[in-house]
Amino acid sequence: NIYVARHGQDRDNANGILNGHRNEPLTDLGRQQAKDVATKMCKAGFSLTSTATAATDISPPSSTAFSLSAIYSSPLIRAHETANIFADILSGGGSDDATPNSCGDSTIEVEVLNDLIERDFGIMAGQPTSSIVEKW
Repeated sequence: NIYVARHGQDRDNANGILNGHRNEPLTDLGRQQAKDVATKMCKAGFSLTSTATAATDISPPSSTAFSLSAIYSSPLIRAHETANIFADILSGGGSDDATPNSCGDSTIEVEVLNDLIERDFGIMAGQPTSSIVEKW
């Protein structure tokens, strides 16, 4: 199975700018959004399984558990930061009061895949989204 999540809010999103390949970091709200989604995933039964464990585990899958053996990210900082937050929380990290520590105990590194990069909007990138319809 493949599960897809969008990155949290970045600075361009917050400012109404079409970003495409622009490499803006998450805002505080974007980091909180990523934590909220990862926490909900944990509560829904998602956890991390190292590929070594996944290859040797012969127990039947739980009907309520979702074991992830990989997390992939675009090379853009907003996506990579979101993916790292997911990996931290789903591994049982994230020790603040809003994040459970009982999600898992396996860790995996986020793998960057260049093919996952946002589309390139060319000359529209960096423009306010409100003006794009007027100009183009």
